[in-house]
Amino acid sequence: MAMYTNSVHYGNEPHPFDSPYEVMKGLKRDFNELRAAFQAEQQQRAVEVQQLRQEVQVLKDQLQKESHERKTICHQTVQDLTQVRSDQIKSLEEMKVGFASSLHQLNQLLQDEMRDRRAEGSLRDTRESTEKSERQSENAAMKDDMGKHKQVFFGARDDIYQ
Repeated sequence: MAMYTNSVHYGNEPHPFDSPYEVMKGLKRDFNELRAAFQAEQQQRAVEVQQLRQEVQVLKDQLQKESHERKTICHQTVQDLTQVRSDQIKSLEEMKVGFASSLHQLNQLLQDEMRDRRAEGSLRDTRESTEKSERQSENAAMKDDMGKHKQVFFGARDDIYQ
């Protein structure tokens, strides 16, 4: 390329290909600069793509790990809730049995109390009727005694006044 610039000129006139040659040199230089810039840009984008791929892989791994942890936690929570539910059902059944037993005992106590009160009432009625008949017998005996005493008194009075 230097051979064109050092070539023999006819006089002071510039060579007719010098100007296009300079333009071509400028274009070639611009082209090389653009190619270098393009390659640098391409390399930078390749590095960015690689970084993004690594970041995506890290995020995928984290997501998978977190998903596994959440599934484990959910599974454990379901097991815990199942255990709590069965414990509550068992406690409820025990309370029902205890309540039924207490209710049965209370019913038995009420039945016994009712039977005792009926027996007491019957015994009281029997006692009262026995006492009543004793009082009536005593009253009749006292009336008879008074009647006899009256007869004796009137008989003695009649004997005294006669």
